[in-house]
This record gives sequence, structure tokens and C-alpha cells, in this order.
Amino acid sequence: MNDPVPPYHEHLSELAKELTERGSQGLVVIDASPLEVIEEQYGSDALGEVRQRLFKILREQKGKEYRNEDVLTLDRPGGLRFIFFLERKRRRSNATTIADLKIVQSRMTASLVPNLGRASFPYFKTPPRIEVGYGMAVYNPLLHPSRIALSAFREALEVARHLREADRLLARERLLDIILRERVVTAFQPIMGLGPDRTVLGFEALSRGPKGTGLERADDLFGSATEHQLLVELDRLCRRRALLSSGRIPTNAKIFVNTLPATIRDPQFRGRSLIESLDKAQVSPDRIVIEITEKLVIENYNLFREAMAYFTDLGMSFAVDDVGSGYSGLESIARLKPTFLKIDIALIRDVHVSRVNRAICEAIIALGHGIGAAVIGEGIQAEEEAAALLEMGVDWGQGFHLGRPDTPSE
Repeated sequence: MNDPVPPYHEHLSELAKELTERGSQGLVVIDASPLEVIEEQYGSDALGEVRQRLFKILREQKGKEYRNEDVLTLDRPGGLRFIFFLERKRRRSNATTIADLKIVQSRMTASLVPNLGRASFPYFKTPPRIEVGYGMAVYNPLLHPSRIALSAFREALEVARHLREADRLLARERLLDIILRERVVTAFQPIMGLGPDRTVLGFEALSRGPKGTGLERADDLFGSATEHQLLVELDRLCRRRALLSSGRIPTNAKIFVNTLPATIRDPQFRGRSLIESLDKAQVSPDRIVIEITEKLVIENYNLFREAMAYFTDLGMSFAVDDVGSGYSGLESIARLKPTFLKIDIALIRDVHVSRVNRAICEAIIALGHGIGAAVIGEGIQAEEEAAALLEMGVDWGQGFHLGRPDTPSE
């Protein structure tokens, strides 16, 4: 199948004419080449399917996100870098400026690129970054138009890389500011019985970024920390803030605190520092439940087993989160003998109608009760899910249907 978008060398005669008459030609490049990994993982047909979606989106956005007169080309046959040779301003006597290119680049990044990113589904749930850069081809009578165009194209790719690095540094600075100024927001979500009385077992401390930072969602906050290698620093802060904020939790309720395996060896989470922190928060150790995801428990089994003895000796308990999320570590979890098992939200969704989800949940419940652990269903969003879990023997539940996280002021 021939591409509906030609490679740029087929337009060299038009480019040569524009350069000769006007002296310059602005261009913008959308670099979708990171999508090439689809071919390596799923084959050339899958990549071809995604490319056709990209062409369709670009065709539909013509006259909206870019002008009808702009010339859309590829860097090469079968490529994934789209080059837009921009039409002159409405008043053709005015040359396109760098400021004009920046405006087009910003507009395409904000509106056109997200549409293109969705073309990669289902091969990517979160599409890789598609970058946009700009360049200016300037007339030089000594050079062939292809050399001039290639130089401008490379300039556009370099600008895209520069903008990506600038964005990365700004994002890191934003995260560092949150950590250094301790601006994380701690919300508490109840964990309660599934029967009619809805007895409260405790509250899970959920950390979020402050409003206006783009990191208000936990996934975004911790995803940014992972990307910028500040996950341990953020985790320490969130754990400390959770303990200090726990004064508004009823004294008979447990406090579930998420942490990383590495940070349970943190000196400030041990010995006198830990005792002083708990005293300051007026929380006894037996109310603290240390919560670690199944994946991290399995990957750090020996480290976690050794370190947890220290905390359980103090009277704390621990929970394994996201059980059943796909890491097949139930044997290791059983040997750790946690106090709580929290069934992954994906298994809770539609458990009242999904035979597969129900079967896996029943296996986890049997495992939990077999080792003396209470089982908690996470992410319950409907009464039908709660009723099904209660019938299966789940001890406690958590989710929007039972209670949303509180929203304290920052």
C-alpha cells in the first residue's frame, strides 16, 4: 500500500522555487519515530495499521490544526517523521519568522500530538512521547535544495530534543520543589466491613501532589518521581506526612501507610527516630500497617522478610497490596504471612458478573484465610461488587462506593 503522504524529496522543485523567490521556508517536524518499536514487538502489519491511523488523523485535521496550503511530507518512504512545509502568512510579502514557527510548534504539541498518540492503542496503553520541533530553510545559491531542506530538518529534530530536555528539567524542578517544601497532600480513605453496619477497620493514607502542579493524581506524582529517580525521596516524605497527618484519624482505627522495600531500611524509620515520630503523631505502633505492593514484595523478598521482623516486633503489621495483579508470587506471599491481603482493583471490577475474576478472588481469599490474613477488596465502586465480595468471604472493603478519600486543605 502506497503512503498517502509523500517523502519530502518529491517536493524539492516547489521548495527550490519558494527558496529562490522568498529566501526562506519554515518547517515543523512531528517525530513519531518512537512508535517504530511496535514493529519489533508486534510485527510490520501492526505498525502499518498504526501508520494508516496517523495518516487518517492528519487528513482529518487539515485546515484545523494546520493550514490547507501547508505541504505535508515524510522524511523518507515508510517513515514516521512528518514534515510540514509551512505556507506563507496571509500577506505573502511577510516572511515566516521563528516566532511563527514557535507558535505552530506549541499549537501542534498541545492539540494535534495527543490525537496522534491515541493511534498507537492498543499496542501502547500510554503512548511514547511524540516530539515536535521546527527549523528554517534559508536560501543559499551554492547549495542544492535537498541539502538546505535536510539541514532544516535536522535543526527541527535538534530543537525537539532541546525542548524535551527543557521540559524534563522543569518537571524535575517542580517535583523537587514539592519534596523540599513538603507540599504533598495526604488524604485518608476508609477501609470498612462489607456488612450493613460498615464497621471501620482503618484508613489508607493516599499521597497526592498540590493543585496546579499537574501532579495531583498519585499515578502522575509517583510516575514523575520514578522518571526523575526521586522515588525514595518522595516515598520518605509521603510516609512521614502520613504519620504526622494521622491525628485526624479516630484512635481506634488502623493507619495503612504505603512504602517501598528500600525505605523500610531508612534510619529515620527505625530506632529512636521512628519512636519519636510516632510519639509526635500520638500513634501507637500497633495501629500502623505497612503496605507494599505484590510486585515489590516478590522482587525484594529476602530484603523485605528480614526488615519486616523489626517492625512486627514493635507491634506493627503489614499488608500486601495489589494481590493478583499478575506477578504470580502467591507462594512467597504465603511464606511472609502478612496480616492483610489486598485484592487488586482489576479483579474487583465487575466481580459479580465475571467468572474469571470471581475464581481468582476466591483463590486469594482461600490463601489469605489459610495463613491467617484478613482479606481486603480494593476499588469497590458498586454495591453489587461489595455484595459479591461479602458472599465470597472478603473481610473488608475499600473504594469510592464505601467512602472517598477526604480532601484536606494543603
